[in-house]
Amino acid sequence: MKPLLTVGLIATTMISTTAIAKPVDWTPGIGGDISLMVGYNKSDSQFNTDNHTTPNLNNNGNEQDKMFVAPIGSLSYTFNSGNKQLYFGTSRSDIALGRFHIEAGYRQKFADTSTLTLSYIPGILSQKTWQDPYLQGVERSKTESNINAFSVKLDNIRGSRFSGQIAYGKFSVDHEQSGNDPLLKLTANERASLNRNANVLYTEGTYVQPFSRSLMLRTAVNFTNIDASGNAMNNNIYGAAATIIQLLPQSSLAFTLSYKKALFDSTNPVFNKKQQDNKFGAFLAYEYSQPFNWKNWGLVSLIGYSSTQSNINFYDSNDVLVSAGLNYKF
Repeated sequence: MKPLLTVGLIATTMISTTAIAKPVDWTPGIGGDISLMVGYNKSDSQFNTDNHTTPNLNNNGNEQDKMFVAPIGSLSYTFNSGNKQLYFGTSRSDIALGRFHIEAGYRQKFADTSTLTLSYIPGILSQKTWQDPYLQGVERSKTESNINAFSVKLDNIRGSRFSGQIAYGKFSVDHEQSGNDPLLKLTANERASLNRNANVLYTEGTYVQPFSRSLMLRTAVNFTNIDASGNAMNNNIYGAAATIIQLLPQSSLAFTLSYKKALFDSTNPVFNKKQQDNKFGAFLAYEYSQPFNWKNWGLVSLIGYSSTQSNINFYDSNDVLVSAGLNYKF
């Protein structure tokens, strides 16, 4: 798994605890938090950039494992009114492709307890991918990919337990050369159909059901449209997730199950099939506040598993993630 994607899994999953169990701090002035995570992950994806060479395109990648260190954090300024806030830092929401981002934004809380968030992902951070993932028997060359996006989110709509989000962005691959391997014998039009550069639209609706003051269920449905330059890369993704959140006197935990179905519009000329993916995820996040009586500190950990099962074996993948670290709030 690529390091930034690993961090993205941490940030995306931790939203269950941070966004619900620990609401936004509206204390006037400067605030924020920083976390340092260390962990281990194992992956067998063809898009893991440690899998430099593949002998054929009929299987997922070789299994790779590694240790990683991942700093994440954010900075905010809350106005004296206590209901307006500017912030900058690591995205803790699943915007567009669910990747790891630096995000800048504005929040405003209303009298009915709803909160409006406007944010921008400037594409400062990039993620490595292959120029041509379909090369066989020779070392694949890396390139950079990134996303720029705008997001609008409304939490606790009109004081209810419903929230909604919509985001729009552009996904870019610096040196897109998919399908250029002479062994594939693709026409110019077929190569063009593999272009991954895309406009991305993401929408999500969520509902939080409390069972008690310390136990709640968050459910979500989401939809992603990827309008790629290449017809074979166009797809719609339909998803659902459920998170159980348990608040304890000095700690909190969240267990999330998720499922997504990706349906592609056109035949992939490399495999002569329309791609269809089933994506499964299970994550357990835990935070323990003030260990050893350290004020403003927290111990955080995450165990996660994600799997993609495709009708094209090349896109199959399995990922395991275990991490732990310290968080400091100021």
